[in-house]
Amino acid sequence: MAMLVVAVATTLVAGALWQQSALARETENERALAQARWLLRGAIDWASVILQEDARTSSVDHRGEPWAVPLADTRLNENDGRTPAYIAGAIDDEQGKFNLRNLNAGDGVDRNEVAVLRRLLVLLRIDTRFADLIAQRTVAAVSQQRTQADLGRAFADELLQVGLEQDALERLREFVTVLPEPTPLNANTAPAELLAARIPDLELLDAKRLVAGRDRAHFKDLGDAIQRVRQLVPQASENGLAVTTRYFSVDGTVSFGSAHVSARALVRRDPNRMEVIWLREGA
Repeated sequence: MAMLVVAVATTLVAGALWQQSALARETENERALAQARWLLRGAIDWASVILQEDARTSSVDHRGEPWAVPLADTRLNENDGRTPAYIAGAIDDEQGKFNLRNLNAGDGVDRNEVAVLRRLLVLLRIDTRFADLIAQRTVAAVSQQRTQADLGRAFADELLQVGLEQDALERLREFVTVLPEPTPLNANTAPAELLAARIPDLELLDAKRLVAGRDRAHFKDLGDAIQRVRQLVPQASENGLAVTTRYFSVDGTVSFGSAHVSARALVRRDPNRMEVIWLREGA
């Protein structure tokens, strides 16, 4: 009987210790996750500071500026015995992409923007019939939104679900975005495919040459951009083009102990003001 009592007591104590240890680990993990999230929010704020400083010192936006340099995985604290914290991130110009929001004309589909999207699909070797389907889906989504912020949460993937094959969806995804309002394409940051799609009669090969020259010496203003474009397409218009940007995406990842948190935010830069339009987080 005594041995049985000792065995039962030992089992109960062991179970209690295991539960206490599991609770301690859970509490520690929750604390690490909370601290990682705070670090990530701080990183997004820091990215906003970088963009504000860029606006103060430059009148154009291009990929030779500090904001365009990604942050490699970097340790935030010294090797001093404390829990190591690492952060990595990048800022991207969302106006260097095709804004699906442009497809909505207010009273229906904007046929001119559909034509731009159709040219982009041709360059990406995607069936052009999907241009009209994406436009119709976008207009329907816009009509259901109540505010610009609501529209900002309609991520591009949701608007591309029109029957595209997975490989076509992957090719198109990197060239499109969804912003709260119609926006021009930043000629200083857009890839050659988008410039060729935006500017009628600009061949892809010529667009690649234009981008190569731009990357060596960015467009100083819209007039400079149009002048260089007209060397290739004399009748080119400045419609739909810009050399500055309001909307940027910020991607960040933080590792703190056992916690790994990533987030993506869309920020809007106005004079003397930065606003986070939406923030999507994943652990």
